[in-house]
Amino acid sequence: MVTGSTSGGSAGSAKNRIIDMLKADHKKVKKAFKDFEKLDSQEDAEGCEALVQQTCAELEVHAELEEQVFYPAAREAMKEDDLIEEAEVEHMTAKVLIQQLKQMSLDDEKFAATFKVLGEYINHHVKEEEGEMFPKARKEVDTAALGKKLAARKAQLMEEMAREGDGAKQRRAPAPRATSGTARDRRA
Repeated sequence: MVTGSTSGGSAGSAKNRIIDMLKADHKKVKKAFKDFEKLDSQEDAEGCEALVQQTCAELEVHAELEEQVFYPAAREAMKEDDLIEEAEVEHMTAKVLIQQLKQMSLDDEKFAATFKVLGEYINHHVKEEEGEMFPKARKEVDTAALGKKLAARKAQLMEEMAREGDGAKQRRAPAPRATSGTARDRRA
């Protein structure tokens, strides 16, 4: 068992911080999948597309946090390789669906179905993590120290994603048109 060095009344809340952060991510994406079901892609194509892009981005960050920070600590402390290996396989499958969604457009006949399947997959994954892995982690992992590391890594990933998103927007922006009166045209 890995133990934390926190003491006193705040130890319990600090110890649960990482689990609470991961659960908050779960809650947010579960809501996004429900919200998608309520949207009409014909009436609000931009809203649907934005929701899918945002949800996929959040899932990518969340998966990376779990894979880089939480799962290694949980594997070491809990000695529960089966739970963690299953979660990692679920992440791989979710990533495949996310990549498919990134290559589709909203008018693709399988777009909504792919996002729905991703949602079902994520709901299953969340149920197992919150029902099996997190309760064990609360007892055996130094989640207080891990929470700080997770929060810092999440901020870094979100910043990287924002920069990538800005770069993608710039790449999609139309190039400025050349005018016929440029110096280059006059030299030709």
